[in-house]
Amino acid sequence: MWLRNLLTKTLRDLRGQILGWGIGAGLLGWMIVFLYPSFKDQTAALTEMLKGYPATLTGFFGDFTKLSTYPGWLNIELFSYGPPILAIFAVVVGTGLIAGEEEKGTLDLLLSHPIRRWRVVTDKFAAFAVATVLIMVLTALFFVSGSAMIGETSQLGRITLATLNIVPITLASGALALMVSVLFRSRRLANMVALVVIIGSYFLESLGKTVDVLDPYRPIALYHYYDSSAVFFESIRWGDVGIMLGLTALFFAISLLAFQRRDIAV
Repeated sequence: MWLRNLLTKTLRDLRGQILGWGIGAGLLGWMIVFLYPSFKDQTAALTEMLKGYPATLTGFFGDFTKLSTYPGWLNIELFSYGPPILAIFAVVVGTGLIAGEEEKGTLDLLLSHPIRRWRVVTDKFAAFAVATVLIMVLTALFFVSGSAMIGETSQLGRITLATLNIVPITLASGALALMVSVLFRSRRLANMVALVVIIGSYFLESLGKTVDVLDPYRPIALYHYYDSSAVFFESIRWGDVGIMLGLTALFFAISLLAFQRRDIAV
């Protein structure tokens, strides 16, 4: 039966990660949210103190001058570095979709049934995409409920959008992991390559904001197209979202073509 709906089967396999990452990220969010009332009256002093810190920290954590606001607190304390943490989920799942099955010796068994290769890749990646959205929705529920508990209800819409804004960069990271796992076949090598690219991208974008020699190279970094502060203080940058989704589609298309042409290790 599960062969008739590979998407559902893959989602069922990912249910532990959906709950684990969703609840884990949500509890971390609750901790940051519930700490805000204790620091609310001290944020002005914290902002003044942080002005003396190296400007490089601004590239990693955002504008410290906005720390005195609730959205600024959330942005600096969590949203600025949340996506690289969630990238671990994207890489582990992305490389496991095909390479994981091949390492376990179950991919050749799966393909021996009347199911096309493109369908395998499509259904599995679709399950990863649904899992990513479910994780962020679950996380957003924690943020919204926690914010309501401490009486910060004026920004619930922006907090929800900021949480869901992590989805495109996570999808692009997962598609990148899927692509390298299909191209290199070794899941261990794929994990290493994907993590180096993603972490390198994060450091390139963060350092490039304050290091002039790196600034021209920022557009090649995935994280150049993710800006949590824009959602909180301006609006969603739909152009950047489009670029992330476009890269996701490109990485997925390469994965699809490469998998169609390759032999399966048994």
